[in-house]
Amino acid sequence: MKMPLSSFGVMILGLALASPAALARDDSLVTAVFSSVSNGYTRTKTPDGSFKRETYAISNGGYATGLTRDHSIDEVKFPVSAGLVAQHLARQNYFLAQDAKSADLLLVITWGTTVPFNDNVNRMAQDTALAAMNSVASATANAKAGGATSDRGADGIQSPAAAEADAARSVLEGALFQLQMFNDMRSKANEHNANLLGYMKEINSRNDLSRYAGAGTYYDDLIEDIESERYYVIVTAYDFHAATQEKKRKLLWSTRVSIQMQGNQFDKSLAAMLANASRHFGQDSGHLIRRYQPSTRVDLGELKILGMVPQSSMPEKPASEK
Repeated sequence: MKMPLSSFGVMILGLALASPAALARDDSLVTAVFSSVSNGYTRTKTPDGSFKRETYAISNGGYATGLTRDHSIDEVKFPVSAGLVAQHLARQNYFLAQDAKSADLLLVITWGTTVPFNDNVNRMAQDTALAAMNSVASATANAKAGGATSDRGADGIQSPAAAEADAARSVLEGALFQLQMFNDMRSKANEHNANLLGYMKEINSRNDLSRYAGAGTYYDDLIEDIESERYYVIVTAYDFHAATQEKKRKLLWSTRVSIQMQGNQFDKSLAAMLANASRHFGQDSGHLIRRYQPSTRVDLGELKILGMVPQSSMPEKPASEK
């Protein structure tokens, strides 16, 4: 389960990478990346055009399990994810701080598998509503054919045909209410996953008349993504001083990357996911970027813990980021 940041100390890590470069593989996967900046964060460039060096500490933001047990992600521990992230951060001139006092950023890494709404339940509700509609149509036709109405006669007794039609309408009302309830649950699940994976802006921008004017199936592809189980990794950067000294979470940037779970394995895809996301660390991608990415493999050496910031010094996560 995902755990709050206050449950962890912040580790200052030292890494020994056995292979500094990722090794290309023949297979490929579709990654989705969304990166954004906040609170006026911008990267300063040096005279030679490279980004100014920034230092960071890393915190374990937690692992969120999916619907089913998946050993390919269950067995990937935080040090492995942190090591891969550190490797790519270094290429963007982000480096691990030598001690807690010298860190500019607090990086929080979260990863896991999304939990989409169970579409089978929704389909059953649709089938039930459709069957109820057919029953109403049939019962109403039978009542009209027999000259019956829903009004009771002088004796206060309703005809069997009219009673059957009323009962069918009552069943339909219940089925439609249940269908609406499941549609609301589906919408909430989709909204949660869209925000989690960075899809919301892209979905909103594509939800217009172009969907019906030959713009292709891109909108439907986006919905299919968030309604499927997906592996994801989120790297979030906060102002380290504000987090540890002022007990405030000042968000500076976040980068989100995901791939579909079906047909992939997290441990074999993690390096490729981060390689595709890393070019956007500390940057604003502007929109969701979905592309094919060659799979890669990275060999990590020993991970060394150089220091620890007490968890009691960490601020609570604001409701807007939960």
